[in-house]
Amino acid sequence: MKLTEIRVRNFRSIEAEQHFPIPGRMTLVGPNNSGKTNLLRAIQVLFTGQANAYGYTRDSDLTFGVGKARTSITATFDGDPAAELEIYESIDELHALQGTTRTGSQLNLTLYFTETNTPVYSFFPNIKRPKAGAQAAQYSRTHIALVNRLLSGFSLHYVPSAKSVNQIYLELLTPFLRRKVSKVIEPHLPEISKSLKEAADALNAELKTAKLAEYEASFSLPGQSVEALVSGFDFMIADPQKTPIHEKGMGIQTTALLAAFRWITKQEAAEGREVLWLLEEPESYLHPHLASNCNSILENLAEDATVVKTTHSMAFVPQDPKYVSGTSLNTKNRTEIESYTTFTEAVSAIRTALGIKFSDFYNLSLFNILVEGPTDRKLFGWVLGKLPADAYPLSFVRQAKFEDFGGVKHLSGFLRATYQFIRLEHPCLAVFDGDDAGEKERRDLQAYFGQNAIPFEANKHFVSVRSRFAIEGLFPDDWIKAAYEEHPSWFDSYAVDAEGQLEPFKVKDGRKSNMQAKMVSRAEAEKNLEWASRFVNVFQVIDAALKELESGLES
Repeated sequence: MKLTEIRVRNFRSIEAEQHFPIPGRMTLVGPNNSGKTNLLRAIQVLFTGQANAYGYTRDSDLTFGVGKARTSITATFDGDPAAELEIYESIDELHALQGTTRTGSQLNLTLYFTETNTPVYSFFPNIKRPKAGAQAAQYSRTHIALVNRLLSGFSLHYVPSAKSVNQIYLELLTPFLRRKVSKVIEPHLPEISKSLKEAADALNAELKTAKLAEYEASFSLPGQSVEALVSGFDFMIADPQKTPIHEKGMGIQTTALLAAFRWITKQEAAEGREVLWLLEEPESYLHPHLASNCNSILENLAEDATVVKTTHSMAFVPQDPKYVSGTSLNTKNRTEIESYTTFTEAVSAIRTALGIKFSDFYNLSLFNILVEGPTDRKLFGWVLGKLPADAYPLSFVRQAKFEDFGGVKHLSGFLRATYQFIRLEHPCLAVFDGDDAGEKERRDLQAYFGQNAIPFEANKHFVSVRSRFAIEGLFPDDWIKAAYEEHPSWFDSYAVDAEGQLEPFKVKDGRKSNMQAKMVSRAEAEKNLEWASRFVNVFQVIDAALKELESGLES
Protein backbone atom coordinates (compact mmCIF):
# COMPACT_ATOMS: atom_id res chain seq x y z
CA MET A 1 0.00 0.00 0.00
CA LYS A 2 1.43 3.37 -1.03
CA LEU A 3 0.57 6.88 0.08
CA THR A 4 -0.17 8.87 -3.10
CA GLU A 5 -1.75 12.14 -1.97
CA ILE A 6 -2.60 14.24 1.07
CA ARG A 7 -5.44 16.76 1.20
CA VAL A 8 -5.42 19.27 4.06
CA ARG A 9 -8.02 21.80 5.20
CA ASN A 10 -8.15 24.15 8.21
CA PHE A 11 -4.77 23.15 9.64
CA ARG A 12 -2.58 26.00 10.85
CA SER A 13 -1.82 28.23 7.81
CA ILE A 14 -3.79 25.97 5.44
CA GLU A 15 -7.44 27.01 5.18
CA ALA A 16 -8.94 26.12 1.78
CA GLU A 17 -8.34 22.45 0.94
CA GLN A 18 -4.92 21.92 -0.61
CA HIS A 19 -4.00 18.85 -2.66
CA PHE A 20 -0.46 17.59 -2.14
CA PRO A 21 0.55 14.75 -4.52
CA ILE A 22 3.19 12.30 -3.28
CA PRO A 23 4.45 10.17 -6.21
CA GLY A 24 6.91 8.21 -4.06
CA ARG A 25 9.01 11.27 -3.31
CA MET A 26 8.30 14.98 -3.09
CA THR A 27 10.30 18.11 -2.38
CA LEU A 28 8.62 21.23 -1.03
CA VAL A 29 10.10 24.61 -1.89
CA GLY A 30 8.95 28.10 -1.05
CA PRO A 31 9.67 31.13 1.13
CA ASN A 32 10.04 30.92 4.90
CA ASN A 33 6.77 30.65 6.85
CA SER A 34 4.77 29.75 3.75
CA GLY A 35 3.47 26.43 5.11
CA LYS A 36 6.03 23.81 4.09
CA THR A 37 6.45 22.45 7.61
CA ASN A 38 2.68 22.55 8.18
CA LEU A 39 2.24 20.09 5.31
CA LEU A 40 4.79 17.72 6.82
CA ARG A 41 3.06 18.05 10.19
CA ALA A 42 -0.30 17.29 8.60
CA ILE A 43 1.07 13.97 7.32
CA GLN A 44 2.48 13.25 10.77
CA VAL A 45 -0.86 14.06 12.41
CA LEU A 46 -2.75 11.70 10.12
CA PHE A 47 -0.47 8.75 10.80
CA THR A 48 -0.23 9.35 14.56
CA GLY A 49 -3.75 10.65 15.18
CA GLN A 50 -5.10 7.59 16.99
CA ALA A 51 -3.14 8.50 20.11
CA ASN A 52 -2.90 12.18 19.11
CA ALA A 53 0.86 11.80 19.54
CA TYR A 54 1.38 15.14 17.80
CA GLY A 55 -0.70 16.81 20.51
CA TYR A 56 -3.27 18.47 18.26
CA THR A 57 -5.40 21.17 19.88
CA ARG A 58 -7.95 23.42 18.23
CA ASP A 59 -6.51 26.43 20.03
CA SER A 60 -3.09 26.14 18.40
CA ASP A 61 -3.65 24.06 15.26
CA LEU A 62 -7.03 25.04 13.84
CA THR A 63 -6.66 27.80 11.24
CA PHE A 64 -7.29 31.15 12.89
CA GLY A 65 -10.65 32.74 12.10
CA VAL A 66 -12.54 29.71 10.72
CA GLY A 67 -15.03 29.59 13.60
CA LYS A 68 -16.58 26.19 14.27
CA ALA A 69 -14.96 24.56 11.23
CA ARG A 70 -12.68 21.62 11.93
CA THR A 71 -9.32 20.41 10.72
CA SER A 72 -9.57 17.73 8.05
CA ILE A 73 -6.68 15.67 6.67
CA THR A 74 -7.31 13.05 3.97
CA ALA A 75 -4.77 10.52 2.73
CA THR A 76 -5.17 8.66 -0.55
CA PHE A 77 -3.64 5.19 -0.66
CA ASP A 78 -3.22 2.87 -3.61
CA GLY A 79 -2.35 -0.80 -3.55
CA ASP A 80 -2.81 -4.21 -5.10
CA PRO A 81 -6.16 -5.81 -4.20
CA ALA A 82 -4.72 -9.27 -4.83
CA ALA A 83 -1.59 -8.79 -2.72
CA GLU A 84 -3.34 -6.88 0.08
CA LEU A 85 -6.45 -8.99 0.21
CA GLU A 86 -7.35 -8.40 3.87
CA ILE A 87 -7.46 -4.63 3.49
CA TYR A 88 -9.59 -4.72 0.35
CA GLU A 89 -11.92 -7.37 1.77
CA SER A 90 -12.50 -5.11 4.78
CA ILE A 91 -13.17 -2.04 2.65
CA ASP A 92 -15.57 -4.09 0.52
CA GLU A 93 -17.34 -5.21 3.69
CA LEU A 94 -17.83 -1.57 4.71
CA HIS A 95 -19.14 -0.77 1.24
CA ALA A 96 -21.64 -3.64 1.46
CA LEU A 97 -22.88 -2.55 4.88
CA GLN A 98 -23.54 1.01 3.70
CA GLY A 99 -24.89 0.02 0.28
CA THR A 100 -22.05 1.28 -1.93
CA THR A 101 -19.46 -0.39 -4.17
CA ARG A 102 -15.70 0.03 -4.51
CA THR A 103 -14.75 1.27 -7.99
CA GLY A 104 -10.95 0.99 -7.96
CA SER A 105 -7.86 0.26 -5.92
CA GLN A 106 -7.58 3.67 -4.24
CA LEU A 107 -8.64 4.18 -0.61
CA ASN A 108 -9.29 7.53 1.08
CA LEU A 109 -8.85 7.84 4.83
CA THR A 110 -9.94 11.10 6.46
CA LEU A 111 -8.99 12.31 9.93
CA TYR A 112 -10.77 15.18 11.64
CA PHE A 113 -10.80 16.46 15.22
CA THR A 114 -13.90 17.22 17.24
CA GLU A 115 -14.35 20.31 19.39
CA THR A 116 -12.83 18.35 22.29
CA ASN A 117 -9.72 17.48 20.21
CA THR A 118 -10.85 13.87 19.78
CA PRO A 119 -9.47 12.28 16.59
CA VAL A 120 -12.04 10.62 14.30
CA TYR A 121 -11.09 8.51 11.27
CA SER A 122 -13.44 7.76 8.39
CA PHE A 123 -13.15 6.07 5.01
CA PHE A 124 -16.47 7.55 3.88
CA PRO A 125 -16.98 10.93 5.60
CA ASN A 126 -19.93 11.91 3.41
CA ILE A 127 -21.86 8.62 3.59
CA LYS A 128 -24.07 7.65 6.53
CA ARG A 129 -23.13 4.56 8.48
CA PRO A 130 -25.66 1.94 9.62
CA LYS A 131 -27.26 3.52 12.69
CA ALA A 132 -28.32 0.64 14.93
CA GLY A 133 -28.36 -3.09 15.45
CA ALA A 134 -25.98 -5.82 14.41
CA GLN A 135 -24.96 -4.09 11.17
CA ALA A 136 -23.85 -0.98 13.05
CA ALA A 137 -21.77 -3.05 15.46
CA GLN A 138 -20.23 -5.04 12.61
CA TYR A 139 -19.47 -1.82 10.71
CA SER A 140 -17.77 -0.30 13.75
CA ARG A 141 -15.64 -3.40 14.41
CA THR A 142 -14.56 -3.70 10.79
CA HIS A 143 -13.87 0.04 10.51
CA ILE A 144 -11.69 0.16 13.62
CA ALA A 145 -9.77 -2.96 12.59
CA LEU A 146 -9.20 -1.60 9.08
CA VAL A 147 -7.91 1.76 10.32
CA ASN A 148 -5.51 -0.05 12.66
CA ARG A 149 -4.36 -2.44 9.95
CA LEU A 150 -3.82 0.31 7.40
CA LEU A 151 -1.93 2.71 9.66
CA SER A 152 0.13 -0.02 11.33
CA GLY A 153 1.37 -1.01 7.89
CA PHE A 154 3.34 2.24 7.78
CA SER A 155 6.34 3.40 9.77
CA LEU A 156 6.73 7.17 9.93
CA HIS A 157 9.90 9.06 10.82
CA TYR A 158 9.77 12.84 11.24
CA VAL A 159 13.16 14.55 11.32
CA PRO A 160 12.79 18.27 12.16
CA SER A 161 15.59 20.67 11.36
CA ALA A 162 15.76 21.71 15.02
CA LYS A 163 16.60 18.22 16.25
CA SER A 164 20.26 17.56 17.08
CA VAL A 165 22.28 14.84 15.42
CA ASN A 166 22.69 13.12 18.79
CA GLN A 167 18.91 13.03 19.28
CA ILE A 168 18.39 11.55 15.82
CA TYR A 169 21.06 8.94 16.51
CA LEU A 170 19.55 7.94 19.87
CA GLU A 171 15.92 7.98 18.74
CA LEU A 172 16.24 6.44 15.27
CA LEU A 173 19.42 4.47 14.75
CA THR A 174 20.18 3.09 18.23
CA PRO A 175 16.88 1.17 18.67
CA PHE A 176 17.43 -0.65 15.38
CA LEU A 177 21.02 -1.49 16.29
CA ARG A 178 19.82 -2.87 19.64
CA ARG A 179 17.20 -4.98 17.88
CA LYS A 180 19.76 -6.27 15.39
CA VAL A 181 22.32 -7.16 18.05
CA SER A 182 19.72 -8.70 20.38
CA LYS A 183 18.86 -11.27 17.71
CA VAL A 184 22.50 -12.35 17.75
CA ILE A 185 22.53 -12.53 21.55
CA GLU A 186 19.22 -14.37 21.89
CA PRO A 187 20.53 -17.88 21.09
CA HIS A 188 22.99 -17.45 23.97
CA LEU A 189 20.34 -16.61 26.58
CA PRO A 190 20.58 -20.02 28.29
CA GLU A 191 24.33 -19.48 28.79
CA ILE A 192 23.73 -15.93 30.04
CA SER A 193 21.04 -17.14 32.45
CA LYS A 194 23.35 -19.91 33.64
CA SER A 195 26.15 -17.40 34.32
CA LEU A 196 23.77 -15.10 36.18
CA LYS A 197 22.49 -18.03 38.24
CA GLU A 198 26.04 -19.05 39.14
CA ALA A 199 26.74 -15.52 40.36
CA ALA A 200 23.49 -15.49 42.37
CA ASP A 201 24.20 -18.93 43.85
CA ALA A 202 27.63 -17.75 45.01
CA LEU A 203 26.12 -14.67 46.60
CA ASN A 204 23.38 -16.71 48.30
CA ALA A 205 25.99 -19.12 49.65
CA GLU A 206 27.75 -16.19 51.29
CA LEU A 207 24.44 -14.96 52.74
CA LYS A 208 23.75 -18.42 54.11
CA THR A 209 27.20 -18.54 55.69
CA ALA A 210 26.43 -15.20 57.33
CA LYS A 211 23.23 -16.75 58.70
CA LEU A 212 21.06 -14.66 56.35
CA ALA A 213 19.44 -17.56 54.52
CA GLU A 214 16.09 -15.76 54.52
CA TYR A 215 17.52 -13.43 51.89
CA GLU A 216 17.87 -14.78 48.36
CA ALA A 217 19.51 -12.89 45.49
CA SER A 218 18.92 -13.35 41.78
CA PHE A 219 20.01 -11.64 38.56
CA SER A 220 17.99 -11.19 35.37
CA LEU A 221 17.98 -9.17 32.19
CA PRO A 222 16.76 -5.55 32.58
CA GLY A 223 13.00 -5.68 32.20
CA GLN A 224 13.35 -9.26 30.92
CA SER A 225 14.41 -7.72 27.60
CA VAL A 226 17.40 -8.77 25.56
CA GLU A 227 17.43 -5.34 23.87
CA ALA A 228 17.71 -3.62 27.26
CA LEU A 229 20.88 -5.62 27.88
CA VAL A 230 22.61 -3.55 25.19
CA SER A 231 23.01 -0.03 26.53
CA GLY A 232 24.50 1.66 23.49
CA PHE A 233 27.10 1.74 20.75
CA ASP A 234 30.03 3.89 19.75
CA PHE A 235 29.33 5.33 16.30
CA MET A 236 32.76 5.82 14.73
CA ILE A 237 33.76 7.52 11.47
CA ALA A 238 37.20 7.22 9.85
CA ASP A 239 38.30 10.03 7.52
CA PRO A 240 40.91 8.37 7.74
CA GLN A 241 41.37 9.00 11.49
CA LYS A 242 38.74 6.93 13.34
CA THR A 243 36.95 9.02 15.96
CA PRO A 244 33.41 9.13 17.42
CA ILE A 245 30.86 10.70 15.11
CA HIS A 246 30.13 13.53 17.56
CA GLU A 247 33.74 14.68 17.19
CA LYS A 248 33.33 15.16 13.44
CA GLY A 249 31.99 18.28 11.76
CA MET A 250 28.24 18.74 11.66
CA GLY A 251 28.16 18.07 7.91
CA ILE A 252 29.86 14.68 8.26
CA GLN A 253 27.57 13.77 11.18
CA THR A 254 24.46 14.56 9.17
CA THR A 255 25.71 12.79 6.05
CA ALA A 256 26.46 9.63 8.02
CA LEU A 257 23.01 9.65 9.63
CA LEU A 258 21.27 10.20 6.30
CA ALA A 259 23.14 7.18 4.98
CA ALA A 260 21.88 5.18 7.99
CA PHE A 261 18.26 6.02 7.13
CA ARG A 262 18.27 3.57 4.23
CA TRP A 263 19.49 0.76 6.48
CA ILE A 264 16.67 1.57 8.92
CA THR A 265 14.23 1.53 6.00
CA LYS A 266 15.39 -1.89 4.87
CA GLN A 267 14.98 -3.26 8.41
CA GLU A 268 11.40 -2.02 8.57
CA ALA A 269 10.59 -3.10 5.03
CA ALA A 270 11.74 -6.61 5.96
CA GLU A 271 9.04 -6.52 8.65
CA GLY A 272 6.43 -5.76 5.98
CA ARG A 273 5.96 -2.05 6.58
CA GLU A 274 5.96 0.91 4.20
CA VAL A 275 8.33 3.60 5.43
CA LEU A 276 7.68 7.35 5.33
CA TRP A 277 10.45 9.88 5.91
CA LEU A 278 9.47 13.49 6.58
CA LEU A 279 12.62 15.62 6.50
CA GLU A 280 12.86 19.32 7.29
CA GLU A 281 15.63 21.14 5.44
CA PRO A 282 18.27 18.39 5.28
CA GLU A 283 20.79 21.04 4.24
CA SER A 284 20.55 22.68 7.68
CA TYR A 285 23.69 21.10 9.10
CA LEU A 286 25.60 20.59 5.85
CA HIS A 287 28.63 22.22 4.38
CA PRO A 288 27.67 23.21 0.80
CA HIS A 289 30.33 20.83 -0.51
CA LEU A 290 28.34 17.86 0.86
CA ALA A 291 24.93 18.90 -0.46
CA SER A 292 25.08 16.93 -3.71
CA ASN A 293 26.37 13.85 -1.86
CA CYS A 294 23.51 13.98 0.63
CA ASN A 295 20.97 14.58 -2.11
CA SER A 296 22.24 11.43 -3.81
CA ILE A 297 21.75 9.53 -0.54
CA LEU A 298 18.17 10.80 -0.28
CA GLU A 299 17.47 9.86 -3.91
CA ASN A 300 18.61 6.32 -3.09
CA LEU A 301 16.48 6.35 0.06
CA ALA A 302 13.44 7.20 -2.07
CA GLU A 303 13.91 3.94 -3.96
CA ASP A 304 12.89 2.03 -0.83
CA ALA A 305 10.69 4.52 1.02
CA THR A 306 8.40 7.49 0.53
CA VAL A 307 10.47 10.62 1.17
CA VAL A 308 8.95 14.08 1.61
CA LYS A 309 11.37 16.90 2.35
CA THR A 310 11.43 20.68 2.56
CA THR A 311 14.42 22.65 1.36
CA HIS A 312 15.85 26.08 0.70
CA SER A 313 18.79 24.61 -1.22
CA MET A 314 18.65 24.17 -4.97
CA ALA A 315 21.01 21.22 -4.63
CA PHE A 316 18.08 19.30 -3.11
CA VAL A 317 15.54 20.19 -5.81
CA PRO A 318 14.91 17.28 -8.24
CA GLN A 319 15.37 17.95 -11.94
CA ASP A 320 12.01 16.38 -12.71
CA PRO A 321 9.32 18.92 -11.73
CA LYS A 322 6.92 16.03 -11.11
CA TYR A 323 8.65 15.60 -7.77
CA VAL A 324 8.53 19.25 -6.70
CA SER A 325 5.70 21.29 -5.18
CA GLY A 326 5.78 24.87 -3.99
CA THR A 327 4.11 26.75 -1.16
CA SER A 328 3.21 30.40 -1.06
CA LEU A 329 0.94 32.68 0.95
CA ASN A 330 -2.07 34.28 -0.71
CA THR A 331 -3.42 37.73 0.10
CA LYS A 332 -5.05 36.32 3.26
CA ASN A 333 -1.74 34.84 4.45
CA ARG A 334 -3.04 31.33 3.81
CA THR A 335 -0.92 28.54 2.32
CA GLU A 336 -1.46 27.52 -1.28
CA ILE A 337 0.29 24.64 -3.08
CA GLU A 338 1.43 24.92 -6.66
CA SER A 339 2.99 22.50 -9.13
CA TYR A 340 5.61 23.23 -11.79
CA THR A 341 6.17 22.26 -15.40
CA THR A 342 9.91 22.93 -15.54
CA PHE A 343 12.85 22.81 -13.18
CA THR A 344 13.39 26.54 -13.67
CA GLU A 345 9.92 27.28 -12.33
CA ALA A 346 10.45 24.86 -9.46
CA VAL A 347 13.40 26.78 -8.02
CA SER A 348 11.98 30.27 -8.57
CA ALA A 349 10.82 30.51 -4.95
CA ILE A 350 14.33 29.70 -3.77
CA ARG A 351 16.01 32.01 -6.27
CA THR A 352 13.95 34.96 -5.10
CA ALA A 353 14.52 34.16 -1.43
CA LEU A 354 18.28 33.58 -1.41
CA GLY A 355 21.21 35.65 -2.55
CA ILE A 356 23.69 33.23 -4.06
CA LYS A 357 26.05 33.21 -7.02
CA PHE A 358 24.42 33.45 -10.41
CA SER A 359 24.73 29.88 -11.66
CA ASP A 360 23.45 28.53 -8.35
CA PHE A 361 20.09 30.07 -9.18
CA TYR A 362 19.66 27.25 -11.69
CA ASN A 363 21.43 24.47 -9.79
CA LEU A 364 23.87 23.97 -12.64
CA SER A 365 25.82 20.76 -12.54
CA LEU A 366 29.42 20.06 -13.49
CA PHE A 367 28.22 19.68 -17.10
CA ASN A 368 24.89 20.96 -18.42
CA ILE A 369 22.87 20.12 -21.52
CA LEU A 370 20.03 22.59 -22.04
CA VAL A 371 17.16 21.18 -24.11
CA GLU A 372 13.90 22.65 -25.33
CA GLY A 373 11.22 20.71 -23.45
CA PRO A 374 10.36 17.79 -21.16
CA THR A 375 9.94 15.33 -24.05
CA ASP A 376 13.47 16.12 -25.24
CA ARG A 377 14.88 15.63 -21.75
CA LYS A 378 13.07 12.34 -21.20
CA LEU A 379 13.94 11.01 -24.66
CA PHE A 380 17.63 11.86 -24.45
CA GLY A 381 17.82 10.33 -20.98
CA TRP A 382 16.08 7.16 -22.13
CA VAL A 383 18.28 6.71 -25.22
CA LEU A 384 21.44 7.35 -23.21
CA GLY A 385 20.36 4.63 -20.80
CA LYS A 386 20.02 2.19 -23.70
CA LEU A 387 23.61 2.76 -24.88
CA PRO A 388 26.10 0.50 -23.04
CA ALA A 389 28.89 2.55 -21.49
CA ASP A 390 31.64 0.18 -22.61
CA ALA A 391 30.69 0.62 -26.28
CA TYR A 392 29.65 4.28 -26.02
CA PRO A 393 31.68 5.91 -23.20
CA LEU A 394 30.29 9.45 -23.70
CA SER A 395 31.85 10.29 -20.35
CA PHE A 396 30.94 13.98 -20.39
CA VAL A 397 27.36 13.41 -21.52
CA ARG A 398 26.86 10.76 -18.83
CA GLN A 399 28.05 13.18 -16.16
CA ALA A 400 25.87 15.98 -17.50
CA LYS A 401 22.48 17.13 -16.27
CA PHE A 402 19.75 17.50 -18.88
CA GLU A 403 17.62 20.55 -18.13
CA ASP A 404 14.44 21.49 -19.99
CA PHE A 405 12.72 24.85 -20.25
CA GLY A 406 9.19 24.09 -21.41
CA GLY A 407 9.77 24.97 -25.07
CA VAL A 408 12.26 26.50 -27.48
CA LYS A 409 11.17 30.09 -26.79
CA HIS A 410 11.72 29.61 -23.06
CA LEU A 411 15.13 28.05 -23.72
CA SER A 412 15.99 31.00 -25.95
CA GLY A 413 14.82 33.45 -23.31
CA PHE A 414 16.86 31.70 -20.63
CA LEU A 415 20.00 31.85 -22.79
CA ARG A 416 19.50 35.53 -23.63
CA ALA A 417 19.21 36.37 -19.95
CA THR A 418 21.88 34.10 -18.48
CA TYR A 419 24.29 32.62 -21.01
CA GLN A 420 26.86 35.40 -20.79
CA PHE A 421 27.18 34.64 -17.06
CA ILE A 422 26.71 30.88 -16.72
CA ARG A 423 29.17 30.07 -19.54
CA LEU A 424 31.92 31.48 -17.32
CA GLU A 425 31.03 29.19 -14.40
CA HIS A 426 30.00 25.82 -15.86
CA PRO A 427 30.18 24.02 -19.23
CA CYS A 428 26.72 24.59 -20.75
CA LEU A 429 25.60 23.47 -24.19
CA ALA A 430 22.20 24.16 -25.78
CA VAL A 431 20.44 21.60 -27.98
CA PHE A 432 17.94 22.82 -30.57
CA ASP A 433 15.52 20.97 -32.77
CA GLY A 434 16.32 21.53 -36.44
CA ASP A 435 12.73 22.47 -37.29
CA ASP A 436 11.59 25.99 -38.22
CA ALA A 437 11.01 27.08 -34.61
CA GLY A 438 14.36 25.78 -33.40
CA GLU A 439 16.23 27.22 -36.38
CA LYS A 440 14.65 30.65 -35.95
CA GLU A 441 15.51 30.89 -32.25
CA ARG A 442 19.03 29.64 -32.88
CA ARG A 443 19.63 32.24 -35.63
CA ASP A 444 18.23 35.02 -33.45
CA LEU A 445 20.47 33.98 -30.57
CA GLN A 446 23.55 33.91 -32.79
CA ALA A 447 22.76 37.42 -33.98
CA TYR A 448 22.13 38.64 -30.43
CA PHE A 449 25.30 37.12 -28.97
CA GLY A 450 27.32 38.24 -32.01
CA GLN A 451 26.34 41.85 -31.33
CA ASN A 452 27.58 41.42 -27.77
CA ALA A 453 30.84 39.62 -28.66
CA ILE A 454 29.71 36.42 -26.93
CA PRO A 455 30.81 33.25 -28.79
CA PHE A 456 27.92 31.00 -29.79
CA GLU A 457 29.08 28.56 -32.45
CA ALA A 458 27.58 25.36 -33.84
CA ASN A 459 28.84 22.13 -32.26
CA LYS A 460 30.83 24.17 -29.75
CA HIS A 461 28.19 26.05 -27.76
CA PHE A 462 25.02 24.62 -29.27
CA VAL A 463 23.97 21.59 -31.33
CA SER A 464 21.12 21.24 -33.82
CA VAL A 465 19.85 17.67 -33.76
CA ARG A 466 19.07 17.30 -37.49
CA SER A 467 18.72 19.92 -40.20
CA ARG A 468 15.05 20.92 -40.66
CA PHE A 469 13.82 18.12 -38.37
CA ALA A 470 12.56 18.10 -34.78
CA ILE A 471 13.93 15.60 -32.28
CA GLU A 472 11.56 12.87 -33.51
CA GLY A 473 13.54 12.98 -36.75
CA LEU A 474 16.43 11.23 -34.99
CA PHE A 475 14.52 7.96 -35.22
CA PRO A 476 14.75 5.99 -38.50
CA ASP A 477 12.77 7.55 -41.36
CA ASP A 478 10.93 4.27 -41.99
CA TRP A 479 9.58 4.38 -38.43
CA ILE A 480 8.22 7.88 -38.99
CA LYS A 481 6.56 6.76 -42.23
CA ALA A 482 4.99 3.78 -40.48
CA ALA A 483 3.74 6.00 -37.66
CA TYR A 484 2.12 8.35 -40.17
CA GLU A 485 0.38 5.48 -41.97
CA GLU A 486 -0.99 4.23 -38.67
CA HIS A 487 -1.78 7.60 -37.05
CA PRO A 488 -2.01 10.40 -39.66
CA SER A 489 -3.99 12.53 -37.19
CA TRP A 490 -0.87 12.89 -35.02
CA PHE A 491 0.81 15.09 -37.66
CA ASP A 492 0.32 18.76 -38.53
CA SER A 493 2.36 18.29 -41.70
CA TYR A 494 3.93 15.30 -43.44
CA ALA A 495 5.31 14.53 -46.91
CA VAL A 496 7.82 12.46 -48.87
CA ASP A 497 9.61 13.65 -52.00
CA ALA A 498 9.52 12.13 -55.50
CA GLU A 499 12.07 9.51 -54.48
CA GLY A 500 10.05 8.57 -51.44
CA GLN A 501 12.48 10.26 -49.05
CA LEU A 502 11.03 11.69 -45.86
CA GLU A 503 10.67 15.46 -45.82
CA PRO A 504 10.55 17.59 -42.68
CA PHE A 505 7.37 16.90 -40.74
CA LYS A 506 5.62 18.35 -37.71
CA VAL A 507 3.94 16.36 -34.93
CA LYS A 508 1.04 18.06 -33.18
CA ASP A 509 1.99 19.45 -29.77
CA GLY A 510 -0.71 17.37 -28.10
CA ARG A 511 0.57 14.20 -29.74
CA LYS A 512 4.30 14.48 -29.07
CA SER A 513 4.07 12.18 -26.05
CA ASN A 514 2.13 9.62 -28.13
CA MET A 515 4.72 9.81 -30.89
CA GLN A 516 7.58 9.44 -28.44
CA ALA A 517 5.92 6.45 -26.76
CA LYS A 518 5.42 4.85 -30.18
CA MET A 519 9.07 5.27 -31.13
CA VAL A 520 10.31 4.09 -27.73
CA SER A 521 8.10 1.02 -27.87
CA ARG A 522 9.45 0.09 -31.28
CA ALA A 523 13.04 0.69 -30.19
CA GLU A 524 12.53 -1.56 -27.15
CA ALA A 525 11.60 -4.39 -29.51
CA GLU A 526 14.76 -4.03 -31.60
CA LYS A 527 17.58 -6.54 -31.10
CA ASN A 528 20.36 -4.08 -31.93
CA LEU A 529 21.05 -0.35 -31.70
CA GLU A 530 21.11 0.53 -35.40
CA TRP A 531 18.01 2.67 -34.84
CA ALA A 532 20.02 4.91 -32.48
CA SER A 533 22.71 5.96 -34.97
CA ARG A 534 21.52 9.57 -35.23
CA PHE A 535 21.20 9.85 -31.44
CA VAL A 536 24.73 8.48 -31.07
CA ASN A 537 26.05 11.10 -33.48
CA VAL A 538 24.33 13.90 -31.53
CA PHE A 539 25.69 12.56 -28.24
CA GLN A 540 29.23 12.31 -29.63
CA VAL A 541 29.14 15.91 -30.84
CA ILE A 542 27.79 17.06 -27.46
CA ASP A 543 30.44 15.02 -25.63
CA ALA A 544 33.28 16.57 -27.62
CA ALA A 545 31.85 20.06 -27.13
CA LEU A 546 31.52 19.63 -23.35
CA LYS A 547 35.10 18.40 -23.16
CA GLU A 548 36.29 21.47 -25.03
CA LEU A 549 34.21 23.81 -22.87
CA GLU A 550 35.66 22.26 -19.72
CA SER A 551 39.19 22.72 -21.04
CA GLY A 552 38.41 26.35 -21.80
CA LEU A 553 37.17 26.98 -18.26
CA GLU A 554 40.17 25.27 -16.68
CA SER A 555 42.57 27.37 -18.73
